Amino acid sequence: MPSGNAEPQPHDQLRASDTDRKAVAERLRKAHDDGRLSLSEYDERVGAAYAARTYADLQRLTADLPYPPAVPPSVQPAVAARLPTGSHDPGALVWRILGSAWFSVSLINLLIWGIICVATTSLVYPWWIWVAGPWGAVLLAGWLTGIGRAKRD
Repeated sequence: MPSGNAEPQPHDQLRASDTDRKAVAERLRKAHDDGRLSLSEYDERVGAAYAARTYADLQRLTADLPYPPAVPPSVQPAVAARLPTGSHDPGALVWRILGSAWFSVSLINLLIWGIICVATTSLVYPWWIWVAGPWGAVLLAGWLTGIGRAKRD
């Protein structure tokens, strides 16, 4: 056990915490997701990260990886300029989902009706309209009245 008047250890010789190990494991996961590490390299390094005792042990595992962010600083302004500003309209996503669901269900019902008409060689009552019609009317009314959409000033 060290005495009270011992010299402070260099930072890389200090003991790493579980939080430090998890942070390195997360950085390794991102490097694997980016294609910088193969699966076997990733597996090997994550195992070593959780077995590491000092900061130096952890630093060796990420020494050949770029420090986040992986995008070079010269590229960042160009990327940032293309990103949309302001808040996203969650209502637009809801309308796309509802519209896609209505369209998909209506199309499936229409196709089933068409197959039945072809198979029986007769024009069968268009029952699919009772699925597509009311649902579509409710969606149209909501869209026309602006329900769920962001208010524009």
